[in-house]
Amino acid sequence: MSLDPEWIKKAANGNEEAFTQLVNQYKGYLMATILPIVRDPGEAQDVLQETFWQIYRTLPNYRGGNLKFWLARIATRKAIDCCRHRERRGRELLSASPGALSPEAAQSAEEEYLGYVAVNRLDSLLHDLPPPYRATMAAYLLEGKSYRQLADEAGVSVKTVESRLYRARKMIRDSLKEGSR
Repeated sequence: MSLDPEWIKKAANGNEEAFTQLVNQYKGYLMATILPIVRDPGEAQDVLQETFWQIYRTLPNYRGGNLKFWLARIATRKAIDCCRHRERRGRELLSASPGALSPEAAQSAEEEYLGYVAVNRLDSLLHDLPPPYRATMAAYLLEGKSYRQLADEAGVSVKTVESRLYRARKMIRDSLKEGSR
């Protein structure tokens, strides 16, 4: 069953009930589109949320046609962007490893391996954080965003960003302590 054009118009005009119905009807389909690309249920859930946010913002520009295809195209692009961001973040972290600071000095295989392990460990630690903490910490550490930028993007106060970063650091410390026992 697909939404009739009248419900789509209502959703495009900001009707929350109509948009909620659109979300409920297509969230499973879009998750099935995103998950094979992202290959991580937690990240796929984040991408799904970003997808619905994008749909909410661009639905007024929807010109008709196959709604399911239009939604899937947005979801696919968001999933691909997520994968690109993940790869870019990994490359940036690798290039920031201590061995990469002096280009003249060739890294030994051991240094390269240790850098790779460190990057994967950081990625794993960030991945284990709950989504709001993960997003805040990743944007702060990996993208170098200020507290104000993070607050503005998330629609929260600077105090909330400070709190999220504090709690994320504490969760990472606790996770590292547990791993060393």
